[in-house]
Amino acid sequence: MPTGKILLLAIWFAAAALPYSSTIASPLLSRFHSLNLNISSADVTGLVNNAPAAKDISGIHLLLDNDVDSQTPKYPLILLSKPRVYNDSQSICTLLGENLASNSTPGLQQLLNTTPVAATEVKGSNRYWVNNDTGGSTKCTAFDRKTGHTLQLSCSVKLPALCTNSIARTQVGTNNDKSKQIKVTTPKAGTWQGYRDQNQFRFLGIPYAESPIGKLRFQKPMRLNPSKYGNNKVNDATEYGFACTQLPLGFNLTSEQWDFFLGAKQSEDCLHLNVFTPSLKDGRSKGLSVMVYVHGGGYTVFASSDPVFEPGNLVSRGGVVVVTLDYRMSTFGLFENTPAIPRSKAPGNLATRDQIAALQWVRDNIAAFGGDPSQVTIFGESAGGWSMRGLLSAPSAFGLYRNVISQSDPIDIPLSNPKFAGEITNLTMQSLGCKSSDLACAQNKTTDEITAAQTKALDVFLRQPENVWVQTAAIFRPCVDKSLIHADFAELVRTGKYNRKANIMWGSTRDEAGAFVPTIFPDVIPLADEDAELAKRIPDNRTRGLIHSPYYKTNASDPDTVRNTFSAASTDYYWTCPIQVMSRGAAVQKSNVYTYIMDHGRGTDGALVKGLVNFCTGRVCHGDDNIPTFGSGDALPGVEQTGDDARFSRQVIDRFTTFAKTGNPNPNRKAGGSNLDVASQNPDVANVQWPKYDKSNPVFLFNVTNSTVVRNADVAKCRWTAKNIKFDYQLYGPTGKFVPIFP
Repeated sequence: MPTGKILLLAIWFAAAALPYSSTIASPLLSRFHSLNLNISSADVTGLVNNAPAAKDISGIHLLLDNDVDSQTPKYPLILLSKPRVYNDSQSICTLLGENLASNSTPGLQQLLNTTPVAATEVKGSNRYWVNNDTGGSTKCTAFDRKTGHTLQLSCSVKLPALCTNSIARTQVGTNNDKSKQIKVTTPKAGTWQGYRDQNQFRFLGIPYAESPIGKLRFQKPMRLNPSKYGNNKVNDATEYGFACTQLPLGFNLTSEQWDFFLGAKQSEDCLHLNVFTPSLKDGRSKGLSVMVYVHGGGYTVFASSDPVFEPGNLVSRGGVVVVTLDYRMSTFGLFENTPAIPRSKAPGNLATRDQIAALQWVRDNIAAFGGDPSQVTIFGESAGGWSMRGLLSAPSAFGLYRNVISQSDPIDIPLSNPKFAGEITNLTMQSLGCKSSDLACAQNKTTDEITAAQTKALDVFLRQPENVWVQTAAIFRPCVDKSLIHADFAELVRTGKYNRKANIMWGSTRDEAGAFVPTIFPDVIPLADEDAELAKRIPDNRTRGLIHSPYYKTNASDPDTVRNTFSAASTDYYWTCPIQVMSRGAAVQKSNVYTYIMDHGRGTDGALVKGLVNFCTGRVCHGDDNIPTFGSGDALPGVEQTGDDARFSRQVIDRFTTFAKTGNPNPNRKAGGSNLDVASQNPDVANVQWPKYDKSNPVFLFNVTNSTVVRNADVAKCRWTAKNIKFDYQLYGPTGKFVPIFP
């Protein structure tokens, strides 16, 4: 594998939400530029003729005993759940480009008895047609999942069947075979033709709203015209749609490098989603639980097509349908300038509105892809976690999901307000040469002109004294507009006006702030220079007060003690402590809340990051939970996911998908070895009970081995911080009024 691709993957892992003008990105990317890379996509593209329709097969499911370990042999199969005579089953396998499976497939009995993908279908039958190794014409071979043996039955008996699945898993930048295609007809979005790989059916680049270009720029996402993709038209779902326009952030990449980095080209025409499903149901069986992912990146960068979000292992091991989506970012997604431009002309909160539009699409169409629209979990990391906070705060979204997983949301930082958001927009308008009220002027500018103008505007904005407190990775945020979102999340939790019915899982990594420390302090700081450097880089007495508190003492024997202490204090301040506070408040409101800290991650001790982002070596930094969540450590060729990394990913996937199915991260112990509960067979999951949040402050510590629950571990320092330092959401909330701490 080219070294440049490993380096680029390290950038993805370490930079889930890099700050504006990042000093982390520059040295990495300068090395990236110097490499002679073979960045290309050799995938076979385009639609194949005469692809079968899922409705005609009436139940097709991809089975795989997936331990998410790259080195473990895999034996994927296809289950045809509709009973047919032998010859008809054989014909369907042939139509799919496969053969009837061998009865000697390793682990066949175990696979059938424990599949999370087609548990309901498998329960309905004990026998399945397999390859007829006897060559008989009247007697054919069936496999009995109860006994594990084969038997000869009349070929006219109707049984479900097992086909081979010869397609490899998808990897970026390789010759992925997209020829095994299949069509799905949706109720409201037309017919889409995607393809199969080892783990999933992939339907990519499906629009969920009209293109937000021209007069639709800065407008609410508009529902699609049904005729555009309907009328018996077969639409191509074999390629990702455009990534939403990125804010450069010092990433001086060529367009080719950007394409590889994002997994797609950039455009404002980006309101697309992707559906990854292991099962296309027969229309009568209950659908699988659905997990809708919102990517992070500070509302400025990244896309659903980024290889780190490759969900094949999550889909097949978890037995869930995963939807990833793109949404407008930076000024394109958070444009508002009231009162100069009224909300009737530019409503604002477009990023959140896009996410809601995608969830509406899921509600209307996901059943066609094997999903259950009544069992939707939304999840996201960093700005994706922030998006979870926005969706928990927006009443119009409440009926579109049941569970929420919020990863590494800097929950200390409040939502924005019209004055704050309008100031950035107004500065951008000035840079464009447009009057503050001239929406048409901004709509007529090119994408590049707006991107350049907002870059200048941000530089001006951050130099203003009143914005000193603002973290540069959190300039763009959902806004309390009194329309979509009525109050800051902290105030909504106090009053019980967030989505209290949703089951909530949220948490952080052990060393979140470590990813950002080198941006602020690129070099080691001598202990004697601590106060002077803090004052120079962070002119805020609260920061110095926090660092000099009883809980964050420097160690004179540690040459990097200032940055290490700053990292620990910042992690607690922006993540650990405010999550504890919000958990306490939500528990008071009778919400089911589960709180965690990840004590392991991918990219912290591995060769991918070591020597590149040295400060995070040995830490579990911001973004190090992305790969375990998706099991995407082998998304690029030559990069594997084995050993502890695979084991940890199994644990995270099992907890997250169990929560997505039940609203509770604990597997059903009574299920035992039944095919309803794969997670119950994972001792790392089944042996530790994760309690709901209560007054004892239970926090689940994810680790490779010996994950455990700790109680009241951080209460003292968090109470000290609340009393002596105060949180940003208390001091800088949208209303400008001080928000009291929860009891």
